[in-house]
Amino acid sequence: PFHASFSSVVGPNGSGKSNVIDSLLFVFGFRASKMRQGKISALIHNSAQHPDLEYCEVEVHFQEVMDQPDGPSVVVPDSGLVVSRRAFKNNSSKYYVDGRASDYTAVTALLRGRGIDLDHKRFLILQGEVESISQMKPKASGEHDDGLLEYLEDIIGTSKYKTPIEEAAAETETLNDVCLEKSNRVQHVEKEKNGLEDKKNKAIAYINDENELASKQSALYQLYVAECGDNIQVTEEAIGQMQGQLDEELQKHGGSEEEIKRLEKQYKTGSKEYEKLENDTKGILKEMAKLDKETVKFEEKKKFLTNKQKKLDKTFDSSKFGIQESETLAKNAQDDVARLTGEIEELEAEMAKEEQELNKIRDSLKGKTQGFSDEIAAKQKQLEPWNAKISEKQSSIAVAQSELDILRERENAGATAVAEMETKIAGLEEQRETKVAELGECKKQRKVAEKEAVSLQKEIEQHAAQEPALKSKLSNSRQKADEAHASLSATQSQGNVLSGLTRLKESGRIDGFHGRLGNLGAIDQTYDVAISTACPSLNNLVVDTVEVGQQCIEYLRKNNLGRANFILLDRLPQRDLSSIETPENVPRLFDLVKSKHDRFRPAFYSVLQNTLVAKDLDQANRIAYGAKRWRVVTLDGQLIDKSGTMSGGGTKVAKGGMSSKLSSDVTKDQVAKMEVDRDALEKEYAELQERQRELQGQLSELQAQIPQLETQAQKLSLEVESIERNIADSQKHVQELSAEARPEKEDKTKIAGLEKNIAKMQKEVEKLQAETAGIEEEVSELQEKIMEVGGVQLRLQKGKVDGLKEQIDTLNENMSAAEVAKAKAEKQKSKHESALADAEKELEKVVRDLGKVEEDVQNQSKDTSGFRKQAEEAEQALEEKKEQLQALKTDLDALIEELNETRGVEVEMRNKLEENQKVLLDNQKRLKYWQEKLSKLTLQNVSEEGEEKEPEPMPELSRDELEDLNKEDLKASIASLEERTTSSQHIELSVLAEYRRRVTEHATRLADLTTALTARDTAKKRTDDLRRLRLEGFMEGFSLISLRLKEMYQMITMGGNAELELVDSLDPFSEGILFSVMPPKKSWKNIGNLSGGEKTLSSLALVFALHHYKPTPLYVMDEIDAALDFRNVSIVAAYIKERTKNAQFIVISLRNNMFELASRLVGVYKVNHMTKSVTVENRDYIVPRHQLQQQQQPGTVQQQ
Repeated sequence: PFHASFSSVVGPNGSGKSNVIDSLLFVFGFRASKMRQGKISALIHNSAQHPDLEYCEVEVHFQEVMDQPDGPSVVVPDSGLVVSRRAFKNNSSKYYVDGRASDYTAVTALLRGRGIDLDHKRFLILQGEVESISQMKPKASGEHDDGLLEYLEDIIGTSKYKTPIEEAAAETETLNDVCLEKSNRVQHVEKEKNGLEDKKNKAIAYINDENELASKQSALYQLYVAECGDNIQVTEEAIGQMQGQLDEELQKHGGSEEEIKRLEKQYKTGSKEYEKLENDTKGILKEMAKLDKETVKFEEKKKFLTNKQKKLDKTFDSSKFGIQESETLAKNAQDDVARLTGEIEELEAEMAKEEQELNKIRDSLKGKTQGFSDEIAAKQKQLEPWNAKISEKQSSIAVAQSELDILRERENAGATAVAEMETKIAGLEEQRETKVAELGECKKQRKVAEKEAVSLQKEIEQHAAQEPALKSKLSNSRQKADEAHASLSATQSQGNVLSGLTRLKESGRIDGFHGRLGNLGAIDQTYDVAISTACPSLNNLVVDTVEVGQQCIEYLRKNNLGRANFILLDRLPQRDLSSIETPENVPRLFDLVKSKHDRFRPAFYSVLQNTLVAKDLDQANRIAYGAKRWRVVTLDGQLIDKSGTMSGGGTKVAKGGMSSKLSSDVTKDQVAKMEVDRDALEKEYAELQERQRELQGQLSELQAQIPQLETQAQKLSLEVESIERNIADSQKHVQELSAEARPEKEDKTKIAGLEKNIAKMQKEVEKLQAETAGIEEEVSELQEKIMEVGGVQLRLQKGKVDGLKEQIDTLNENMSAAEVAKAKAEKQKSKHESALADAEKELEKVVRDLGKVEEDVQNQSKDTSGFRKQAEEAEQALEEKKEQLQALKTDLDALIEELNETRGVEVEMRNKLEENQKVLLDNQKRLKYWQEKLSKLTLQNVSEEGEEKEPEPMPELSRDELEDLNKEDLKASIASLEERTTSSQHIELSVLAEYRRRVTEHATRLADLTTALTARDTAKKRTDDLRRLRLEGFMEGFSLISLRLKEMYQMITMGGNAELELVDSLDPFSEGILFSVMPPKKSWKNIGNLSGGEKTLSSLALVFALHHYKPTPLYVMDEIDAALDFRNVSIVAAYIKERTKNAQFIVISLRNNMFELASRLVGVYKVNHMTKSVTVENRDYIVPRHQLQQQQQPGTVQQQ
């Protein structure tokens, strides 16, 4: 371990002293290149003794110590720290702190936190590098170089200000550019604002004129509003009186009108209800049809399952009966076998007895028949093999024949089932033909119904298409009849005036009367409404002179014919009646009139003046309110006066003013004819509506019938499909039965084989019988001879025995047949049991399905019955509503017919009331028009700066103020102001907005400039503050380091001098720092001109000065004394010895006057290519005299 203060590493060259430094650098995280290796794995030891090590590891043990003034240092408890690094062959490495894994970042941060300068490696002074410290340039030439300035500034700590200063300076420069840009913008906007000043002033003057014009217009419009209000009040009073008279008239038949309205309302409501009921009924019928369709499906499914159940029941019963029958047959066969067995045993016993008797007889005849018997025995013995073969063949034939009978029986049974199924298919096909015929008829009926419905719908649509035209025609006819009747009544007085004066003229009692003005000229029908609206004076009467007019008035008064207005031709002023120029080349109404005589043209001009005709209201507004005021009427009867008042329009317009549409043109006969035409149209309209109702009823019936037919068709279709499915199933069953009945290839082969075998075996039996026939004949002959010898007794006994044998053979055959029958019955039973199990299983499924279907049918029946009841109720309600509507229509038509008869007087009064209401409406429109125009007037509130403020309301004038106003003066003022404002139309009011925008923009730009200037000043202040802090901090540290350098150099050199000088005393950071040295007894010299030893001493003086300024806990020095002489080495060693109280110095040296002063020596040597070390504690055993005297003083302790 190294000493806490001063340790020296000694050893021969090549022993590995520098490895101490490399070990520290390795643990401190430096790269392999800093340790004189190309890669980290090269650090792993490799020798003959240890050729393949996996890793290398270095541990550095740290601990904190407390230096004592008069003794060794004391270790701080629990302050130990172990940092280690392990390098592997794969060039990777791991760090550990106190045995726990760590990383490079954590380890370097830990070491930096403990004061070890890893950035500038101040803790490490390598061999040959000590001189380079003092030879640094005053300032780095590049960003990645180091100079003395940067070296000192990093140690002092002011380098931390460099980046913030650069950033703040860059920000200040950027903000300077921004301020310049914003200043230019402010100047530009201000210049543009000043350029708009003149235009702004003109615009404000124009707005003041507009405000004065609006004030004058407001006064005039308020005057018009007051006039309209007065007119409305008077008209409303007149309407009230007329309405009272009309109400009296309406009381006579008011009940009828109320009843008509009530009935019409009821009819309209009833029609809607009928339509709703009809739609609801259709919906119910449609749902009913859907339910019927589902019901049919369920019924068909039920029918199918029922039939299937019947079939399965039949199959079940048939199989059950077959089982019982098979069991009976098997039992009977078993009984027969038992019975026959007993009978055979009895016969065999009897035969044995009879054979004994026969043998006795034979024995008695033995001497006579012995020879024959021996021959017979020999023959029978000869026949035994042949008889055995014959018996065997006959047994095989019986078995084969039985099997053949079973196969043929099965074939016959299948054919019977096929015949039964074919009969059933024929019945189903007959049913299908019947249902198909019914389905065709149903579809035919539905098509006919659909065709009729389409025809009815088309006819209804035709009537519906005719109805609006007929209704419009009826409405026009009613209106014409009512208007003609009203015209006849309303203009009767005027007609009397005109006819009376005409008769007076024709009698020669008056001269100079020309008749009605409107009859003295003609105009195209296009302008009829326009001239009738613009010129009510067309009904005035035209006379030559005042005297003629007075005669006419006197005549009318005497005869009580009525009143009239007259135009006096001799009093009309002379005017220029030639054509004039008009806006947009619209026609002047006067120019469109074709006068009967030129002398009547002044009369027409006196009432028409320069009234113009416009196509529509938009054109009329453009012309009427242009630079010059005009009186304009539109083709549809809307009139704008010069004063700006508007009248005309509405639903009923004036017409016939320029044609002979007066009362004298409408006769009672014409009115009667119009009423007849009207009644005929009303009858036709009523018949049309009645026909529509009939057609609608028929259509509804067909629409209700079509779903029913469709449901019936669907039902029949489903039945046909069900029958076809049954036919298909039956045909499939026939095929299956045919396939079963038709012997399979195997059965056919088997039958053929059996027949062939039987025939073959019969032939073989016949052949065997033929071969034994001779022997049997011989035996028969011998037996006959025996019989002849034995006589009758032997024959009888032999006959008994043979008879019993035949019976036994017969019974054996019967027993064989019984056993075959038993086997056959058991086989049939097994077959029937299998069929029974299948039928029972299928029957259970069918019963379940049938139960579910029946449940669905019941539920469906409930739903269907509910819907059917709803449908019946809906149809009944629809029919009742239809009857109610027909009754209402009958009552309504009767009341309307009755009311029309009494409407004449009412129509006349209504026409008068409508005229007054028209006047009232015109005044109300005018009032609304002037109020709207008044509401649109505002006083523009604009400041001298062009800033718009809230508009000021127009002043409301009192009734007294309005009475003091003169309408003509107001019009003149308005015309003057309009002319003035019109002449100033070239003034651009948009300049105010532009001016305001420029003012706003100028304020915004100015605020932006102020903000930018503030930001720039703030950034500049921050830059200056950072530069000041850097300068003050650097100069403070620089002064201390420079002072300590001078002391260190003087102490080391014993009389020399050294200084750190600023190249630029005003800005130390511009040119850097110079290191000047004056060796003892020499002049000041640049560091580059010193000898090697002097450079080393200078560098060490700077290192020691920096250590004094900012101590580092650890220093490792590698042969820093190589270039020093004995004296200087002793001085440096003594200084290190003295200054190791606050740091740990590890010095690698070969100079004895250096390492002898060390507190601990570490010897490094190499054995077997491996570096080893030994540590020696360096103690003072020879004590100087002055120290010995101090130790002998009281209280001292001798050091060992």
